[in-house]
Amino acid sequence: MLRRLYYGTRFGTYLKSEHGVKKFAEMSMGQLIRKVTKKSAFYREMNENLLVEKANLRMRSDELSEQHLLNAGKFFSVRRRLWANNLLLIGVMFAAFFLYHVSMMAVVGLDAGLSSFMTGLVSAFLALVLTGGGVIVTERLIESVIPAGTEDEELTARRRAVGLLWGFLLIGIEMSILGLTTVQAGNFATTTQSSAVYYGFVTLALLLPIAAGTVRWDAMHYVDAFKTTRAHRQIDSRLAQIDSILRQNEEYESNFYKVNSISYWDQLNEFKTYKDVYNERRDIVENLTGHFSQTYDTFQTEAQKRYESDIRDITTKSIRKLESGDRKPVGSKLGQAPGRLRTISDYDGYRSEDGNSESSGIYMSPRPIR
Repeated sequence: MLRRLYYGTRFGTYLKSEHGVKKFAEMSMGQLIRKVTKKSAFYREMNENLLVEKANLRMRSDELSEQHLLNAGKFFSVRRRLWANNLLLIGVMFAAFFLYHVSMMAVVGLDAGLSSFMTGLVSAFLALVLTGGGVIVTERLIESVIPAGTEDEELTARRRAVGLLWGFLLIGIEMSILGLTTVQAGNFATTTQSSAVYYGFVTLALLLPIAAGTVRWDAMHYVDAFKTTRAHRQIDSRLAQIDSILRQNEEYESNFYKVNSISYWDQLNEFKTYKDVYNERRDIVENLTGHFSQTYDTFQTEAQKRYESDIRDITTKSIRKLESGDRKPVGSKLGQAPGRLRTISDYDGYRSEDGNSESSGIYMSPRPIR
């Protein structure tokens, strides 16, 4: 009773019309197409953005594949090794900084005439310079003596030519450390009455920057391959995620169309029931032969035809953005070789149903709704 009152109040004009079912069917069809087309346009615009991102990621993945990559087992072992090297490097550099800072406090505080704050600040700065300089110079010296196997002969020759300079710099830093730490080492030896403390302090101060530079050089052997492999794994993970999102969007779009097409048909069918009762009371005959409101199948066929036409018009406007630049490379970088650049249409995600690589064919032929 309430439903009859609802239809009579809201759709009374259609009930009184001689062609009320046809007009109501057109109204319901229009509402259905507008609703599902808006939702489909949202999902397909999202898919276009995902396909552009996928094309860029595939190009980047191809570039990384040309470099040295670590296998699954070695990747995790190298990651553990880099973590250990980083912790060791931090510890060694902190120890060196502490020893140099203490030694500088003893040297600067002798006749400099500075306040305690300025003495500490200057000592910290000089200790930082000695620590960082010793680590970097040691690393560069080892690189010049033991070059990487992937370098060409010309670069190796240049490194070895500069190796002598790095050696002199390291000797100078070590002599500076030796001269600056002897004062504090002598104070410790006098306090403890042990010459072993003197030699141990000086030796430790000399070896810490060399040890830190060696640890850093060892880590740099693996860091490039590790970062490249990590980036490649992240790209593969993102590509799999994009494929999953594309499949989900397709299912969401299909299910949204099905649910709403059935819902609007139920509304039309219910209206037809009340309209038949109204027509019998007033001797009105409405012929639905050949009209899509006659049966469920004809309604769904007409809805599918209108939906495909409307969604094609919407996606064609969106595709024009890609057509204007479908021959331009995606994700180009500074210094990248032109021969390695590819367009969006080179990838599988941008191939049309007829097999052409034109980007304008992405949604020109929408898939049928299941």
